[in-house]
Amino acid sequence: MKVFFTRHFDDPTCDKFTEFHVDTHRTWWCCKQLKEHDKHFQLWNVKWAKFHFKDTSVDGNIAFFSMNYCPYCGEKIEYEEFTK
Repeated sequence: MKVFFTRHFDDPTCDKFTEFHVDTHRTWWCCKQLKEHDKHFQLWNVKWAKFHFKDTSVDGNIAFFSMNYCPYCGEKIEYEEFTK
């Protein structure tokens, strides 16, 4: 699976970007289950430029884990930045 993303700038005159945006039209999804899961639960992390899992522990702490492999089919997820 190959994920394409861009840097999003709130102010075009500023050199600092605010977040990463995934291009779902260019992204090559490895399986339908992951694509459907992303439609219902946002997997993309705008600060890390990676898909992630969110997990809540028994005591209420929230942890984020980046996804390097598809949880459904096991294919490696590659992340690639592109410019428009």
